[in-house]
Amino acid sequence: MKCRKVLKLVCCYADLDLPQKKRLDEHLQSCPDCSREFTLHQNSSQWLKESTNFEESEDFWKDYQVDVKTRIPPTPWRRRLRAEVEQWASLIRTPILGPVPAYVLSFVVMGLLALSLLPGFLSPQRAEAFTNSLVVYEGGLLSTVDDGGVTIYSLKGQ
Repeated sequence: MKCRKVLKLVCCYADLDLPQKKRLDEHLQSCPDCSREFTLHQNSSQWLKESTNFEESEDFWKDYQVDVKTRIPPTPWRRRLRAEVEQWASLIRTPILGPVPAYVLSFVVMGLLALSLLPGFLSPQRAEAFTNSLVVYEGGLLSTVDDGGVTIYSLKGQ
């Protein structure tokens, strides 16, 4: 048996069947490193079994809670205040329904913007909005003629 396999079997030695235990014991007799590891594991297991069989005295639990509270130092008021503020701030930072409301709001705003600009693009009167034919420029009087998108300015009287 190889050392690698032995180290895996050391943990479950009590659950092994008899032929596996014999092969493991043979390897442990021939390999000092595995034997040392096995002994360490067995000693640890035994110590754990002994420590779990703790029998408390009758007055062990008497004043236990008071004793624990006196050993735990109180939290400074600044740390308590900071924790309280962070708790309330986390409620504000945490989205309630996730990113969905933000997307819906964005689409609504874009739709309203498009609806408000739409009449300006579809109106047949937008070219006729500037029909004033007289413009005063540095004291002189100008006239304009609109030829379907091209505006011609000329001085009146010349």
